[in-house]
Amino acid sequence: MYKYFKHSYLTCFIVPSAAIAVFLAPQWAFFIPVVITLLNTLGDNLTPPDRSVLQYSQHWILNAMVYLYVPFVSFYLFSAMWIAAPGDFLGLSAAVAQWLPVDLLAIKEQAGLRGLLASTFAVGYVLSSNHLYAHELVHRTTDRLAMLTGRWLLAMVGDAQFAISHVYAHHRNVGTPMDAATARRGENVYAFFIRSSIGQYGESWEIEGQRLRNSGKGLFSVHNRVLSGLAMTAFLYALWFLAAGWIGAAVYTVIIVTAKFLFETVNYIEHYGVVRVPGTRVEPRHSWDCDNRMSSNALLNLSRHADHHEKKKKKYWELEAVDTSLQLHYGYISTIVVALVPFWWHRFAAPQLRQWDARSAAPEEKILAEMANRASAHPVFMSAVNERK
Repeated sequence: MYKYFKHSYLTCFIVPSAAIAVFLAPQWAFFIPVVITLLNTLGDNLTPPDRSVLQYSQHWILNAMVYLYVPFVSFYLFSAMWIAAPGDFLGLSAAVAQWLPVDLLAIKEQAGLRGLLASTFAVGYVLSSNHLYAHELVHRTTDRLAMLTGRWLLAMVGDAQFAISHVYAHHRNVGTPMDAATARRGENVYAFFIRSSIGQYGESWEIEGQRLRNSGKGLFSVHNRVLSGLAMTAFLYALWFLAAGWIGAAVYTVIIVTAKFLFETVNYIEHYGVVRVPGTRVEPRHSWDCDNRMSSNALLNLSRHADHHEKKKKKYWELEAVDTSLQLHYGYISTIVVALVPFWWHRFAAPQLRQWDARSAAPEEKILAEMANRASAHPVFMSAVNERK
């Protein structure tokens, strides 16, 4: 039976536990990201890799684990709203006191500004997982419930456009200059975050504009999914403002930016430095892959990214680990930490990209890789250029 719940760590344990921690000890909430990072790092590096592809007969359980995430993460987001709001917002503390010997209002008041700041960061950190669950759902393009749920999860972190740019631009253009979500050689994660975020919105507007023109509908209409996604986020902003005024709006903004930055860091490590000739087939070699156990179990097999890009219609439990020359052998969460230190990241990635250029790149890609090394102007890549002179 465990196999049905091996991917439910976030849904059933981490998110509910984090929400309880915010309510009971908001001033210590900054430990939530620390504990999650340590658990994932230890789990990935102290346990053997997991390359198994299990067979399931009860798919509804696996789907339920995805949808169950929605109420839990909504409650977690509400925990930050309650901390930011003045007084006992919606009478929560009074209601809890009727059942438990806990005075949540006194805890919040004692935590003060430190509690607000710590819980804001903790909620933003965990809500980066919204992209993870939405990613699974928005690929089910013919399932209306999945698409609606995925878009609301994305709107919660201000990024509903991802349902358009990821499915219809990233998967088509990955590894080419046309893809905003492919990190260039020598580019650091902070510059990538800005370029990729802006570029994805540009891709979504272009795709949506073409779709609406083809159907004879106006760009600025209720049929525009970019605009409707922004409206969904605006609605949530209104709730935050009604609950906690401008402080609430500011807190929600920090949560959104934190969640978006962390997920863009995931985008960064998944295709960093890869090149592909536009129009050619996307193959497993065009992605960084990872078969670490915790990354696989906790992240709905997002770590098996090479197989996902080759067969994007696969459900998360069907994805396979692939032998590619680009491996995130520390695990996903650990590699995110590495990526935050550009010098460390480039030293980690450059040797594998050199091997990729030599052994995995197609003849045309070898030329593109050489051009990418020169364009990077980064010492770790320029050294490879100089060695071939």
